[in-house]
Amino acid sequence: MILKTERLNLRPLRAADAPALFAILGDAEAMKFWDRPAIARTATAAEIVASQLSAMEDGHFLYWTVWRSDDAIGSVDLSALDFNHRRGEIGFLFRRDQWGRGYGREAMGALIQHAFHQLKLERLEAKVHAANMPAKKLLGLLGFMPEGRLSGYVRRDGIRHDVDVFGLLNRSSSQNGA
Repeated sequence: MILKTERLNLRPLRAADAPALFAILGDAEAMKFWDRPAIARTATAAEIVASQLSAMEDGHFLYWTVWRSDDAIGSVDLSALDFNHRRGEIGFLFRRDQWGRGYGREAMGALIQHAFHQLKLERLEAKVHAANMPAKKLLGLLGFMPEGRLSGYVRRDGIRHDVDVFGLLNRSSSQNGA
């Protein structure tokens, strides 16, 4: 399903998106807070996209490429979808030359609406490297609340990194039970 905003189209991931996504996946600064370092080859981007497409087959992972006109500027995802408990995890990654323009907020707003209204999820969470202040700021703007820290949760380049967990409840549909 294509998700549309005022300036963006979020199109389901396609194998043909790999070269455009390499512009992000191959940028060390854009990948600074991801669980893997920047990649050096377009072929590796194609392998990552193929893996994501395979993961989408069971419906528990959903990936979109974010397009502004005919320019791929990022990717967003819903992962670890648990329809029994009506929850999932979000992720986002944008090309560095597009940072600071509100595209992350716009794209993630559409993704959240889709998750809550079409998929009927009631809870979303995000895990971000503790030092990733821009991502934490975006999550706050989207209404996510900090829920805690996972010490040494990620190992990247031989170093363990803490990860902060954020959560968002769809208050209009969830009911707290004891």
